Amino acid sequence: MKNNPLDDIVKCTVEISSPASSDETFDTILMIVPGPSGKGEKTMLKASPISSADELLDYGFTVEDTAYLAATAAFSQNPAPDQVYVCIREKPDELEQPDEYEDIRTTLARAASQCQFYGIHITDFREAEDIENAMEWTESNEKIFGFEYTDYEKFQVKNTSYYRTFALFSGLADGYEAGEQPDTNRYAALAWMAKCFGYDPGTETWAMKELATLMPSALDTAQKKELEGKNINRFLRYGGCSVTIGGNMLAGEWIDVIRFRDWLKNEMQIRVFNVLKVNRKVPFTDNGIGLIEGQMIATLKKGQEIGGIADTEYDDDGNPTPGYTVTVPRALDLTEAERKSRKLTGCQYTARLAGAIHAVEIYGFLTF
Repeated sequence: MKNNPLDDIVKCTVEISSPASSDETFDTILMIVPGPSGKGEKTMLKASPISSADELLDYGFTVEDTAYLAATAAFSQNPAPDQVYVCIREKPDELEQPDEYEDIRTTLARAASQCQFYGIHITDFREAEDIENAMEWTESNEKIFGFEYTDYEKFQVKNTSYYRTFALFSGLADGYEAGEQPDTNRYAALAWMAKCFGYDPGTETWAMKELATLMPSALDTAQKKELEGKNINRFLRYGGCSVTIGGNMLAGEWIDVIRFRDWLKNEMQIRVFNVLKVNRKVPFTDNGIGLIEGQMIATLKKGQEIGGIADTEYDDDGNPTPGYTVTVPRALDLTEAERKSRKLTGCQYTARLAGAIHAVEIYGFLTF
């Protein structure tokens, strides 16, 4: 017997709404490098990902090129990055001025149009102008830039009021004569970034990290104090282990705090955006505002779970201090003009950073 279609009686339409995903990354590094010294099977026409230093050989780089040595330092860490992007800094007038490179900001802007990255290392470009221009570009583009230097007397940066740039002193290597340094120490900041990007934002501190292939610095007390006073990080030997000391940006903020803040901002943005996208309409009512509030809370709760935001803690009287609080306006408290604009304002949160312990002071008394 023939069945008539149920659509005649029950018309059913099912919409599939796909949530948006973030394009942002907080664990990918960009290396800006000089061009290869030879010719390879491939030509690097744009920022290209590599999963090992040996992949650079296909592009004409040799094992003596700085790009290869730097990539080796990055992939030697544990955890190691899955991949690193490599971008060649071009020479616009190579025939007339073979030693002149394009502005480092031009290179960075071109790379940003070709791939997603978060960390920056301008491998083998150590002039003060290049470093300062990279710092400036990084600050305005919400990335992280790290550089190292090995000459104690030549810290070239004049303006240190940058919250997205860190410096690591990796000179005066223990066991080496003055003026001699292991090649890998020239890429210490890259190695440090590669290791710490292996941890999710909020779960890590950049201090007390061992770095493979690097030699620690042999510094006296005055030198350690001077570097610390300038917010310059160090790689030193303590208790038989070589570890990073510090973990600061040049302006003094903690590197992990900046990275977690960037992650938190992006996470909250994408969650709230998905509320607006997935729902056919989010009404300008308490219920609709509650949907926004729910995603703000979910973001902060996730930040708490991974260790970036402090847990609820209690004083001696048992009174709680929450790790975070969220406040949103009630619909009727907003003016008619505000509701008519269809733009919700007044959503706020406060969160306490969990922070990290880098040093401990203990006082004890022995008695009979």
